[in-house]
Amino acid sequence: MTLWQAFLIALVVALAYLARRILGDPQLERPIILGPVVGLIAGDLETGLIVGGTLELIFIGAATFGGTAPPNVAIGAAVGTALSISAGQGAEAALVAAVPAAVLGTFCELFAKTVCSFLVHRADAAAAQARGRTILGIIWIGNAIHFLAYFVPTFLVLQFGANALEGVLNALSDDVQNALNTSAALLPAVGFGILLSVLYNKALFPVFFAGFALAAFTDFTVIGVAILATALVVVILRNRTPQAPSSPQSSALI
Repeated sequence: MTLWQAFLIALVVALAYLARRILGDPQLERPIILGPVVGLIAGDLETGLIVGGTLELIFIGAATFGGTAPPNVAIGAAVGTALSISAGQGAEAALVAAVPAAVLGTFCELFAKTVCSFLVHRADAAAAQARGRTILGIIWIGNAIHFLAYFVPTFLVLQFGANALEGVLNALSDDVQNALNTSAALLPAVGFGILLSVLYNKALFPVFFAGFALAAFTDFTVIGVAILATALVVVILRNRTPQAPSSPQSSALI
């Protein structure tokens, strides 16, 4: 991993998160987006696509609810993809690197949010005095702090962690590497389980199993199931929408 590649990847990660604060969360920091971009920068687009898709399945249920702080999927995905490509390994190496990097990214993000909490009081004081430019400046200071909270740890881990990861992987026995391969195959199911625990609804769960059965036991593709589900949603919404009563004139015409 060259210095220039580490810089570009860290910049992409920080800008992807910054887009979430400015553009209304376009989901650019998700592994399925960052993986191919990181793979393109690191010179292995195919591995970037595979690792990005695998990590997306693992982190698909990671979301912020209330005061919780889920693993930082952006830093975890970028570091896992980049270091697995650098080490010449696959999803198992990405898993080894992504999980601790995601935890580290969470601490950095929480630190940034703690620092920004002090800026809120200044923004309140500026709002009381109707100082719009001061408020705008405080907003951009907060954006800059979050930018650094993503850029700095990503760059440092990529620049100094590639050799360490390669050494760790080489030191692992075959049994441990087989266990990592197995866990890498199972974790997408865990990610879907977390997602389903959030979306669980007794009334709609039979529909979920119907979609699973269509995809698993028939020639339906995932796109076909999605189209069928969309049509079903439209029918349900129309049945739930109260219909306006027909006027006497229209009923007489009928």
